[in-house]
Amino acid sequence: MNKQKIQEKVNQFMYDRLEYEQEKLVPTAELKRDLGMTSLDAVETAIFIKRTFGFQPERGAIKTLVTLQDLYDYIEQNQ
Repeated sequence: MNKQKIQEKVNQFMYDRLEYEQEKLVPTAELKRDLGMTSLDAVETAIFIKRTFGFQPERGAIKTLVTLQDLYDYIEQNQ
């Protein structure tokens, strides 16, 4: 899957499921500081990645990412 599709799918998930404000879903947004990602959100994101992109993120990997761009890159590199 290309970068644009990854970004679209991740942003749609974060808007629909995690209820983050759409205008905040930009690549430079920090997951914790700007979006307010919690530990539960990180677990839900890992489940979403497994179901959508076909790989299981390493335990705790989502918590180590800082920005949305980091998340997009992580998915792209591991899919």
